[in-house]
Amino acid sequence: MPIPIARHRLMREMNEMAVMTVIRQHGPISRRHIAEITGLTKSTVTVAVQRLFSKHVLKELDSISTGPGRPERLLGLNSEAGYLLGSSIDATKCQVLLFDLQGKVLDHIAYDLKVGHAAQDTLKLVADAALVLLNKIPHEKYWGFGVSIPGIISAEGLVIHAPNLKWHDIAVGTFFNEWLPNPIYVVNDAQAGAIAEYYFGNALTSDLLLYLSLGMGIGGGVVMNGNLLIGAHGTGTEVGHMVISDNGPYCRCGRRGCFEAVASLRSLTERAMRAKDVVDWLKLDQIVSAFHNHEPWARQAVEETFYYLREGIVNLANIFDPDTIVLGGDLSRFGEDLRAQVEVPIESDIIIANNRNLTVRLTSLDDFTSALGAGAMALNTMVSARG
Repeated sequence: MPIPIARHRLMREMNEMAVMTVIRQHGPISRRHIAEITGLTKSTVTVAVQRLFSKHVLKELDSISTGPGRPERLLGLNSEAGYLLGSSIDATKCQVLLFDLQGKVLDHIAYDLKVGHAAQDTLKLVADAALVLLNKIPHEKYWGFGVSIPGIISAEGLVIHAPNLKWHDIAVGTFFNEWLPNPIYVVNDAQAGAIAEYYFGNALTSDLLLYLSLGMGIGGGVVMNGNLLIGAHGTGTEVGHMVISDNGPYCRCGRRGCFEAVASLRSLTERAMRAKDVVDWLKLDQIVSAFHNHEPWARQAVEETFYYLREGIVNLANIFDPDTIVLGGDLSRFGEDLRAQVEVPIESDIIIANNRNLTVRLTSLDDFTSALGAGAMALNTMVSARG
């Protein structure tokens, strides 16, 4: 039976994105090596490369000889073919990045936000910053804008519920459509983080990537076989609201004992304040420094938080069966201490642990992760549109 046209086009676009991503991560690279990494046939790679050349996304570089026969031409990404704008908004700050197709950040603007900062005022800050950066590139090379927000977001860009921002039914997509050229994407922050790690991190070969955003709340993003898993209603990876402790503290969602109520930066800070017997809000830098200096109050607060993180992540490993878990967000600043505390119990507590190949690592993209992923949402659209 012939492949339906719509499905054939989708497969073609997915092949082009896979080839483009391999070249971005491994270039300069030959067509033969691309086929080996992606598992695509040589003829499929050739077609995808030809189409990407027609869109000015690739460039040919030097030739190499690998034995008898014609030398192989190496391919590289034409990172100046297009530029993306990506933004992230959370409870305490917002930022906008200008970056190229290689994921290189060329410029960025950031603002600290006061608690309870009005949604419209925050969105106007982001729009103004995006316009400043947009004016620094040729209009025809603008590929799109994306913004990440920690909350439940509809396909139309409506922020239905973002408890840590205290936003409800905010039409973010509509707002930015009035200020910026299309395409525009509004995406959950952890889902954006998963996209960024897949495209710009080191997770291209992952069959199932689980990204965890460990900040004031906890969010999850899953990329499976190159596709973002969002669920039937866009809430498929709201992992921060699975219950870890029945009698735990109240979560900002109204339930008790949610993952983020016991294992987030907010819960760590409250725990540290109680252990130190202070009423002033402690900054993460203070807690990290005191933890590394073995101060008892910090060790107690951090170790209790790590305990709940381990419990939650083991559950997620059993549910999603990932081959890669990436830890991002504010708590990733605990570095190897955090990664090791998570990896050890996973290796012993997950089902059929001996038959799994699971890697746990820290984000390689630092504070830009979600903003890069939000902007990268435009990559597939623009590759398709220029076909």
